[in-house]
Amino acid sequence: MSWRKEVGTDDSRSFDYILLALVVFFIIGVIFKSAIVFIAVGIFAAYLIAYKIYDKSLEKSLHLKNERNTIKLFPGEETTFRFEIQNRSIFAHINGEFSFNLGAAMKAYTIVKSEKDYWKDIKLPLSVIQKKKTLVEFPVIAEQRGVARIRNISFYFPHLLNFNMVRLRYTNFHRTEFIVYPKLLPVHGIHAVFHMMPGESRLNYSPFEDAQSPLGTRDYSYSDPFHKINWKASVKTQKLQTNIYEKVVDRSFIFIINLGTQNNKNMVSFNQNLENLLSYTAYLSEYATKMRIPFEIFINARKPGKEKYIHLHEGEGKNHYMHALEMLARVHKQSPILPFNKMLYQIGKQLIQPKTIIFIGDIPNGALEMIHSWKQVQNSVYHIMEGDNGAFVRPMKRGTIKNAT
Repeated sequence: MSWRKEVGTDDSRSFDYILLALVVFFIIGVIFKSAIVFIAVGIFAAYLIAYKIYDKSLEKSLHLKNERNTIKLFPGEETTFRFEIQNRSIFAHINGEFSFNLGAAMKAYTIVKSEKDYWKDIKLPLSVIQKKKTLVEFPVIAEQRGVARIRNISFYFPHLLNFNMVRLRYTNFHRTEFIVYPKLLPVHGIHAVFHMMPGESRLNYSPFEDAQSPLGTRDYSYSDPFHKINWKASVKTQKLQTNIYEKVVDRSFIFIINLGTQNNKNMVSFNQNLENLLSYTAYLSEYATKMRIPFEIFINARKPGKEKYIHLHEGEGKNHYMHALEMLARVHKQSPILPFNKMLYQIGKQLIQPKTIIFIGDIPNGALEMIHSWKQVQNSVYHIMEGDNGAFVRPMKRGTIKNAT
């Protein structure tokens, strides 16, 4: 059953009192052989039977539509959410109260006025007519980055026969999920970040070519390498012909986010600018998607599995961008932090080809030598810095790495 009745003390007492009255009147009727008393006994018996039928029907009477539904929003965006409740019984439930909890990421602003009351149950008046469907509809707004689910659903209404309050609690897992993406905070100077290395991305002005992707031939020039001559085409045209290949370049980005920060005692704690760090990453992901640049993301939030950190593998396009936003939205504000140097060591073992690497967040002293070793294998390394006018990209050179923190 989807609903479970929570029985109160008053509810059980009223049934016991009626049952006791039935027994007493029955004994009196037997002793005095009074027809009027037996009529009263019949009334009490009918009441108890109706009471039991009504009680048993309560948990089966309501059906809450619960289809899988994922609602994705940016902070500040609004949508309308609805509950569809069907009363399958012959009894109406009137003057009731429907309550649920929505969480901090979303806000039912027409119902909850105070920002401090987001953790409290949201309560709405509700009456459900017999054999009818009832819609509970209200607007919600995305308040902050995160994931919100509908929890603690219950329906509180007066009992039809004893007028005590009955609570039906919804026991199934509600499958509606709200995903609030991070804000897109701009990063100045990202347009100047460009790292050209052999790769797979097509680019007309790249100095690198893909020998497996020929485009055609052209007339031979004295500066052309001898191995590029197409001898079959040269025989047909009676002129030397040179192969033309696709221009390719590796423009992929790696975004590495450090959610922690070190104090004077080398104790690691959550960065107070956690939301900004994730917002910068979201902006960089959007930029890479618009420029058709592949990217991958590493975050030192600890998670179970073979990879102890959060990792979005390299990809490109709109779907990859949406996966990145959802991953950033699901980063918990209090998730355990993996030591940043430990994650960098694991990333370093995967850096087979040169990449453009962008660090977001604090860089601990122990990571500086490792980052410098990455630069020696032709990786371009940048760091997102925060200033009075917002965030900007700064290349991490040998002299500036020492003062990165």
